[in-house]
Amino acid sequence: MAILWLVGINLRTVILGVPPTLPTLHRALGLSYSAGGLLTSVPVLVMAAGAIPGAFLISRIGARGAISAGLMLLTAGAALRGVSTSPLVLFAFTVLFSIGIAISQPAVPALIQGWFPQKVGRATAIYSNGLLIGEVLAATLTLPLLLATFGWQVALAAWAVLSALGLALWLLLTPALKRTQSASGWVPDWRNRTAVQLALLMGAASLVYFGMNTWIPDTMEVRHAHGLIPLTLGVLNFSQLPVSAGLALVADRLVGRRWPYVVAGSGCLLGVVGYLLAPAASAPLWAALAGAGSSLAFILNLGLPALLDPAQVARTTGLMFTVGYGCAFFGPALGGVGWDLSGNFQLALIPMAVAALLMLLIGGTFPRLSLSGSEIPAVSGSAR
Repeated sequence: MAILWLVGINLRTVILGVPPTLPTLHRALGLSYSAGGLLTSVPVLVMAAGAIPGAFLISRIGARGAISAGLMLLTAGAALRGVSTSPLVLFAFTVLFSIGIAISQPAVPALIQGWFPQKVGRATAIYSNGLLIGEVLAATLTLPLLLATFGWQVALAAWAVLSALGLALWLLLTPALKRTQSASGWVPDWRNRTAVQLALLMGAASLVYFGMNTWIPDTMEVRHAHGLIPLTLGVLNFSQLPVSAGLALVADRLVGRRWPYVVAGSGCLLGVVGYLLAPAASAPLWAALAGAGSSLAFILNLGLPALLDPAQVARTTGLMFTVGYGCAFFGPALGGVGWDLSGNFQLALIPMAVAALLMLLIGGTFPRLSLSGSEIPAVSGSAR
């Protein structure tokens, strides 16, 4: 579980280390503002496009082998971008490590199912906590590295050291898994209602989180509350940490149940609507609700594929990440189009409100799953 936690950290530090360096990159490489925005969004698009090919790789070399290959690409891309001398080279190595992330993520639920069949919820929560810690570490430590006269190249490449450590531990200490998939077991099954529901839940949770991160700065600026931007963004992201820590203790009892999704969807919906309609001074409160709700849904959703038949895990996870990160990439852009056409900043948040409502509706009707993927009949008095 500790190594899975470290893998989660490394799947996020290389991405979130970029935003603090953007002002320097604008000056050092002549990077335009639009190129800077693209540099931070390309990994999300690659993760969406690469999730299903990642499932194909799992069917060929197994889940452990896929993560090994992914961590190798991630480490190489993170290290080599530190020697970038032009925007084109920087983008190329960004795509390289993003491919590594894209092929690693669909393999994690299969490994959790094989290594921790009785502790699916706990293992998923610990891995997810690593993802969140990686975001926080990169967002808080990259700028001090940059300011310590090391330069932006060292500030970005430094995260490759942690990734190399994770890769070494992974290769030395993790056991192999028995292959449970056929070579054709990677193709997403769009006719499978459960798989589609899982994908939509992941898309809804991702859209709320990434959409709020995208639009809080601009919408707070328009509302003449510039001074609250750092606090609101910080609360949005840090509110996820206690959720993941709590789930590490109780997630085994929650994965597959309906009511946590009702709680998560309600929190997201209340957070987005409150942010839209309440005074700007209360924005951190609503951001905290949205952040906590989206992380609750995201973490529990990551654990659900491990409750499916082993042959369905990788293909379902690939579908989940394709839809999830696709929504994270295109959803905020759709909100921006609405803002531009109407001149009303509130329309930028409409996709997030719709996603929260969708999470509430799907989560409230999702079947509780057994380890074989079959629905567990309701028991009188049980929390479904």
